[in-house]
Amino acid sequence: MVLGGINKSIKEHARNSNDWVHQDKADKAYTLYDSINENLYNNGLPEIVIGFDDRLKKAGEYYFEGDNISLKHHFDIRTDLTPIELVIAVLHNAIHAYTDIHKGKGGWWHMSAFKKEIQQYGITVQDNGDLKDIDVDIFGDVMDRIGMGSVRADLIDFEVVEAIPKTEEKSSTLLSQYSKTKITTAKPKGTSKMKKWSCSCPLPTNVRCATNLTAYCHTCMADFELQE
Repeated sequence: MVLGGINKSIKEHARNSNDWVHQDKADKAYTLYDSINENLYNNGLPEIVIGFDDRLKKAGEYYFEGDNISLKHHFDIRTDLTPIELVIAVLHNAIHAYTDIHKGKGGWWHMSAFKKEIQQYGITVQDNGDLKDIDVDIFGDVMDRIGMGSVRADLIDFEVVEAIPKTEEKSSTLLSQYSKTKITTAKPKGTSKMKKWSCSCPLPTNVRCATNLTAYCHTCMADFELQE
């Protein structure tokens, strides 16, 4: 059986295993990957294997050159991701799959080819792959294209929190170690036409949007106000 056939069989088994604790999450993740493949890559991505690992300190991990049982095109994600975090994680690893088959080793991981590829979808990442900025308008349109427009409004309140393995969650002191990234625009300073909107929290949440914004903060319950 060829690699694609093995991966496809694992995928179908995972999606149809009704007694498996991760069946629902697997079905959603595979559905999302297939939509990204069809709508963003014209079905040019490989058959993928998606696993779940809450020991990861990030949202996901891609295994270049095969995993520990020699399966290629395999990535793991955490089970506690929000819908938007799931979109970002699956898209991130779909791009790894793309660079895996279309680029040499010099283009793997989070090299310039990866950064350029993901930036066209409104996401800017740091050198280690962590999220740096989201262009709300571009990424929002991408969510519409892949069938996730229903949670597009959640981008207003979205912030990145680096995951802590579940085995460590009992220690409240670890909360101070979270690294948070607010949504901004990926455009260079001084050239952006994005308007800044802020809520009334003591440390306000700031959102940048090119159009008029009608939204409120879920923390202070105040409307976002345009900042001059």
